[in-house]
Amino acid sequence: MTITAIFIFSIIISVAVFDIVIIAKKGKQESISAYVIRASYKYPLLVLITGIVLGHLFWSMKTQDWNPNIKCVEVKSGQD
Repeated sequence: MTITAIFIFSIIISVAVFDIVIIAKKGKQESISAYVIRASYKYPLLVLITGIVLGHLFWSMKTQDWNPNIKCVEVKSGQD
């Protein structure tokens, strides 16, 4: 596992554990989801920025940029 994968996995686990602990101690009103929903009503631009960030993360990349096992090969047409 790469350092990037470990970092992402650690962040996801940490956020999930934090949310579970907060819900158990203080209720759903203090959860991350509740906060994000309240913030989106107060700051609608937050929703747009989140969409831009997620779009950036999931936007299509060239296969050889994200998969080092695939090499780009030039294909010549049969018309020389």
